[in-house]
Amino acid sequence: MLAIASEPILSLADTAMLGHLGVEPLAARAIASSLIGAIYWIFGFLVFGTTTLIGHHHGADDKEACGEICLHALLIAVLGGVAVAGAGILFAPHLYALMGAQESVLSGGAEYFRIRIAGTPFTFLFYVTVGFLRGVQDTRTPMLVAFSFNGLNLLLDYVLIYGAFGIPALGLRGAAIAALASQITGGVICLRLLFFSSYSVRYGLNRWKWSRRRFLPLFSIGRDLALRTGALRFSLVFATGTVARMGAGPLSSHEIALQLWLLCSDTIDGLAVAGQALVAKYLGAGGADKAYQMGKVLVVCGSIAGLFFAAGYLLAKQPLIALFTSSAEIAGVLGGGVFLFLALSQPLNGVVFVLDGFLIGAYDTRFLMWAMLIGALGIFVPLAWISLQWELGLVGVWIGLTLLMLWRLATNLFRFLSGGWRAGFSVSASSHRG
Repeated sequence: MLAIASEPILSLADTAMLGHLGVEPLAARAIASSLIGAIYWIFGFLVFGTTTLIGHHHGADDKEACGEICLHALLIAVLGGVAVAGAGILFAPHLYALMGAQESVLSGGAEYFRIRIAGTPFTFLFYVTVGFLRGVQDTRTPMLVAFSFNGLNLLLDYVLIYGAFGIPALGLRGAAIAALASQITGGVICLRLLFFSSYSVRYGLNRWKWSRRRFLPLFSIGRDLALRTGALRFSLVFATGTVARMGAGPLSSHEIALQLWLLCSDTIDGLAVAGQALVAKYLGAGGADKAYQMGKVLVVCGSIAGLFFAAGYLLAKQPLIALFTSSAEIAGVLGGGVFLFLALSQPLNGVVFVLDGFLIGAYDTRFLMWAMLIGALGIFVPLAWISLQWELGLVGVWIGLTLLMLWRLATNLFRFLSGGWRAGFSVSASSHRG
């Protein structure tokens, strides 16, 4: 859970540092974060898919299969990472223009985006490493790796954004360089873990052998999770592009609120990840009832965590706003209904996120895909567009996001309580044995 929390904390700190530079740098970061977040979340199957598949085989005590799945996932990570980095560097200005960025935001934002996206192969390498380690029930090592390079990023952020130790203040460009340096560092650490440690021999990571049988499950779960996550991230990117057309002030306000929203989601994802790994292990060992009991515990924990975040946001509303901005315009937008929707949606989010982890661990990814496609594209995107056309402002966009989470809560709870996930796992397990 701490490994997951380190990423949103870093993102919040980065947002706060850039927020005090002015509206334009924060708006430029908002667009980059939306675009890069969309890409990285789509490739999140490199974490969640490998955790589920390796967890199943780990539960069945098949170490060779665990290693083969990891190596195949690494190939996808390298090829996908290079392709994404190249396309991002080439089309950065066009992406900012497509998002409706004003000229003052686009000029510095494109450079920031290019530097950050260049580290994509190293980030994807980290994803696979985390998925592998979680699948074999090692959650401590990913935490240490995440804290090491995120801590480096935070230190470099301060030094390079504001200038220190004889280094000139680089502002927005400095934040991008800090992110790239930490990505490279994390990638090198992951290579060391996979190929120069006891894991290499124990799971056969020192032997490469292409296998269609190992690639197909990765393709299947990757397709479902990529479409599911792609729909969610497209809706968030669409919302950011919509807000960008409302002006730099609303866009900066939306970025701060979204980072606080993601702090809760990514922190509670720590519970979801732990549940996913354990559920995959139990099901791999034939313990469906034990997995269901684990799901009940996750729902209770997710509810409590969501209530904790809701109370914290409501009680610390003014200090949080002051932490991120000194702009009266941004504070005015945030202090209205936006912050209220941010806080009140957290208990919903807590249950949704842990059930996401449970259903992914049960390999019920096809259901998650269809539920998300309907909710993101059928509910959130239309409401975000209506908010711009009917001049409902940023509050209208956040109403749409809250309704999306209500839809996800209803569908996830129904799937969990009805036991529909059991059939999905049985089919996937049979295909793996074949």
